[in-house]
Amino acid sequence: MTTATFDYGPDFYDAAEVFPRYQETRAVTDEGNATLEEPYVLAFLGDLRGRAVLDLGCGDGTFGESALRAGAARYHGIDGSERMLAAAAARLDPAMLERADLNAWTCREPGVWDAVTARMVLHYLDDLPALLREVRTALAPGGRLVLSVEHPVVTCAYDGDFHAGVPSEMRVRGYFDEGERACEWLGSSVRKVHRTVETYVRDLHEAGLALTALSEGRPVPENFQDPATCTARRAAPMYLTLRAEKPAG
Repeated sequence: MTTATFDYGPDFYDAAEVFPRYQETRAVTDEGNATLEEPYVLAFLGDLRGRAVLDLGCGDGTFGESALRAGAARYHGIDGSERMLAAAAARLDPAMLERADLNAWTCREPGVWDAVTARMVLHYLDDLPALLREVRTALAPGGRLVLSVEHPVVTCAYDGDFHAGVPSEMRVRGYFDEGERACEWLGSSVRKVHRTVETYVRDLHEAGLALTALSEGRPVPENFQDPATCTARRAAPMYLTLRAEKPAG
């Protein structure tokens, strides 16, 4: 079968063959995001009651729905995909949603957001420092950004041995050579950007955000239905999740 080739853009998930495959991957039992990324994102966000939440790369609105259920006073989701936003609109008030390319996004409501999330989207962007500066502008004093990306051990080479979608080994190549990488994802060759852990931390600092928590997605048994999958997930890190805060003063 011929693999379609995409230069990742905000409309990637609008391709007819891509969106259904994405939905299938997320529905798998003990799926990676659900077990290794999401628990740390939620823990780093903390109590959302009465908070204003800005969600960059909001996808199908699942997180927005849970944030409002958790008591968020306001939610605004931004995504570049019409299909994703249509799915989100089925869960949320469409007025809470906005279509925009995060590569060119600028903050229109400075200093009002208590929490900004950017889950599994920043490894697609070319100019991370510019986006982080906009996030700092968007955050209220003392507000926090919680971001997650594919772990740099993964993005450096996208080369490993997998069994049932779980890596038993990841081969690290050219780790300190940052820049474009090609990744096979949802039947397509997708362009992503590899950055080191050091770069993510430095870019946060230079944007005026203080790193306050970091996770590499350590598997925790209570997040899994199958203990064997939890054990297998200990072989290699797949996600990097960071929390950074805007100074209160």
